[in-house]
Amino acid sequence: MNNYQYKNLTVEVINEPTYKFGSSDNHFNYSKHYFGDGAIEYPTSKHGIKIYQDDKIIDSCIIIGSGGATGIHQNSSLLDNNQLLLCCCDTIFCLTLPDLDLKWKTQADQATCFQIFQQQDNYIIHGELQVTKLDKEGNKKWEFGGADIFVNTDNEEEFKIETDGILLTDFVNTKYKIDFDGKLLWDTYKR
Repeated sequence: MNNYQYKNLTVEVINEPTYKFGSSDNHFNYSKHYFGDGAIEYPTSKHGIKIYQDDKIIDSCIIIGSGGATGIHQNSSLLDNNQLLLCCCDTIFCLTLPDLDLKWKTQADQATCFQIFQQQDNYIIHGELQVTKLDKEGNKKWEFGGADIFVNTDNEEEFKIETDGILLTDFVNTKYKIDFDGKLLWDTYKR
């Protein structure tokens, strides 16, 4: 679960794996529903957002995505002024606060978007297959892919933002350094 303070409101982002769209058996009925491409037919991940004022829910929505599954963790969502950005499957959703209206959604990876970070007036997304930079309106500025997926099973940090760029490690431990314009600075790829 992620919690954010927005003015006098608390914004809660939670995982909702058992939620079924249109079912009367859900433990909570969200007031708004937003779907990624293919998510109505093939829902994979479901993330709920609730807005609280004085411990009372005043608004809510649920994001339903399709593709590689995602969960809620420290960097899976981001509060940026009056916007909440959220990774759900292969898509980044941008909601306005406090009304939880969908401002935009962008498929930022072909499989899964793991993390989102703010970088000046842009957003950097750590995806399974690529790193993507989006502007404030959800437009892609660049994408960078490696020789393998940006997932690591050797307890190596596969994605790290440094002062001069982004350090990446892929599944076979190839390391990459890219700048904030998506240009490769160096890699350890065996050619």
